[in-house]
Amino acid sequence: MKVVSVSHYPFEGELEGIRCKSYLHSFGSPSMPFSISFIRNFRKEVANADIIHLQFPWPLAEALCLLFFIRKPIVITFHCDIHSHKILRAFYSPFLKILLKKTRIIIPTSENLMNNSVLLSEFRHKTKVIPLWMDEGRFSALPEPDDSFKTWVMNWGGFCLFVGVLRWYKGLEYLLEAAKSITGNVVIVGKGPLYEPLRSKVEKEEIHNVRLLGYLPDEYVKYLLQNCRFLVLPSISPAEAFGQILIEASFFRKPMVTTELGTGTSYVNINNHTGFVIEPKNARVLSEKCNQLFENNSLIQEFGENARKRYLDNFTEEIQGPKYIEVYDKILRSKTP
Repeated sequence: MKVVSVSHYPFEGELEGIRCKSYLHSFGSPSMPFSISFIRNFRKEVANADIIHLQFPWPLAEALCLLFFIRKPIVITFHCDIHSHKILRAFYSPFLKILLKKTRIIIPTSENLMNNSVLLSEFRHKTKVIPLWMDEGRFSALPEPDDSFKTWVMNWGGFCLFVGVLRWYKGLEYLLEAAKSITGNVVIVGKGPLYEPLRSKVEKEEIHNVRLLGYLPDEYVKYLLQNCRFLVLPSISPAEAFGQILIEASFFRKPMVTTELGTGTSYVNINNHTGFVIEPKNARVLSEKCNQLFENNSLIQEFGENARKRYLDNFTEEIQGPKYIEVYDKILRSKTP
């Protein structure tokens, strides 16, 4: 197996037994990167492959599969529809349907995504849902954070936690509005284009229970996950297709407050079982549900244990990994191209 990607810091070598090659990011956004060197080397990269496995959406790789008339079997892990680039979506959709017709199997990451994606509606006959999972080793290998950080966190009192890139679809403006009525502390971890606007709003409106921490190393994030009361992910668009942080919260027995987007957020988090699922863009209800969890220890315990069980039943490598092996084996056994 070989993993090929695009990065601002090109790398070639072996990671956890897998050959990896990243090409220099030439231009474009983090969610839609372009690489001139990747384009030049695309034919070489796919020449010896038995199967081409694409992580959708990545228009560059998808377009190259069509432009170079790639005849190798194609598998697509379908993470989400294209939501933020409307002009690109309108132009690209006809070509994308050609690619999906060529694709041997399409793998949405949740039943919700498969059922609510307009793009997938005509390809249901070739879809197989395989949820994402968590690499438990990533957390177990982490060092302990320093004592000063632990003391700092313990002095906050009870807090809920948001972790993620600070992008437009995360709904953080509604979390800040809700925070004005939330009885506990709200901790926001992550960097991104909204960091400065959020910081300015917190200072200007004197929202004293919000702590905007920016980027933190994994060992600090782990400690915050272990010690928060619950996780909150108030996203407002289906661009939030799954929410990997929800799996990590479930691993640590943490309840969740998420929004109903028709995606994996309400597949991982089950309303009134592992946490609360609310309508997006509703700061009032968001604050009510957060306060309910701040004030009810037995509910925290119940939801947390349910979340851990759902994690063990659905989101481990042992359960989901073999499903990909089965997909690959079936394609390789097939005699048709």
